[in-house]
Amino acid sequence: MFLLMCFGIISIGVKAQCTDYKWPQDQATAEKKVDAFQAAIKDQNYKGATANIQWMITNAPQWHSDLYVAAIETYDKLANQELDPALKQTFVDSLLLVYDLRIKNCGDEMNVMNRKAISAYKYNGQNKEKIASVLNIFDKTYEISGNNVLDNNLLAYMDIVKTNVEMLKSLNEDQIIQRYTKITEVIDSKVKRAEQQNKAGDLEKYKKVTLAIDTKLGKVVKLNCPFVKKVFVPQLKINPGDLALNKKIFQLMLADKCTDDPAWLEVAETLHKASPDFAVTKELCLRYIQNKDFDKSAPLLTEVQAKAATAGEKAWIDILKGDTEFQKGNKAGARDLYKQALVTDPASKDAYERIGDLYSSSTTDCSKVAGSAEEKLVFIAAFQMYLKSGNREKMEQTLAKYPTAADLQKANLKTGEVKKLACWIDENVTIKARKE
Repeated sequence: MFLLMCFGIISIGVKAQCTDYKWPQDQATAEKKVDAFQAAIKDQNYKGATANIQWMITNAPQWHSDLYVAAIETYDKLANQELDPALKQTFVDSLLLVYDLRIKNCGDEMNVMNRKAISAYKYNGQNKEKIASVLNIFDKTYEISGNNVLDNNLLAYMDIVKTNVEMLKSLNEDQIIQRYTKITEVIDSKVKRAEQQNKAGDLEKYKKVTLAIDTKLGKVVKLNCPFVKKVFVPQLKINPGDLALNKKIFQLMLADKCTDDPAWLEVAETLHKASPDFAVTKELCLRYIQNKDFDKSAPLLTEVQAKAATAGEKAWIDILKGDTEFQKGNKAGARDLYKQALVTDPASKDAYERIGDLYSSSTTDCSKVAGSAEEKLVFIAAFQMYLKSGNREKMEQTLAKYPTAADLQKANLKTGEVKKLACWIDENVTIKARKE
């Protein structure tokens, strides 16, 4: 176990490729050492190979790159096979040091650093004591490799970033974004190369890697609308034709419910022009309706109706028509269309939510006295719709708007009493008071 001490005396510092054999003055001894460690490796006697490998690295560090290939294989095998944690870590440390010595004595830094990163990730990727150094190895690998990072080090880098955040809490959002951006830039370069070479297999591989990287990113930062606008939208300005990036922005902003942002509308229009599937067309149509841009929504409504295949998709046609009537102020007509959607697809939770929205927006329709108990009864009707839709957030919002016990007393209404809303809603509600 004097390996690290032995290696510590090396300080040649000369850069060469080590492609030609360079024997030391005592060539006869060196030849015996080479024969010995090669025979030991052939017999899978890796521990038996270490002493002769050490001698060669100490006395003939530029002998040939084969020396470092043999040393890396030896310490990798020893680390992989060792069960004792402390001894295993010694072999891992020795393995990583061999990479450094190869760079010091033979050059080829980019290639060797990429392979060192793979080994560091393999053995130290979950080691809390070592994870910061692994991140440094990846940082340096990306710094010197440009877009030529090995494919194995794409997802691994993001995983190391994630592990540093989770184990050490050592990276802020900007530092995470900086590394994520580096990875995606490398992948973009690889994708362009694969497209030029018509390598469909590589394109599919990078698509899966990107998805996995984005998933890991979502574990350490909130992929909300501010994040999307900070990270992904600027990337889109550089490459507006990147459909994968457009789709990512479309989905993330849709999930965070900020489709009123101009950036979302822009990517939705781009995707509709490039690949007008049902989901994109439906959401774009819905946004036009909400913007009261009926000239644009009308042709899309016809288009999305032609694309609808399932009961759920067909129900959305009635929902979109109902949304149009809602925006035009025809609440009764909108409610009828939403109910028609429930006939088409009884499982449509969106239709129930839309009816709840209608009722919640109708306080002044059902009472002439602002703030009265009668005005607040619409929230009881709305709650029943939100309950069927499963929207807990809106359920809680409407519960908070129920009439108070004082409101009911003032209106001469009693808890448990059934009352019909005397307006276009035409629903029976069971009187309840807000919990205070």
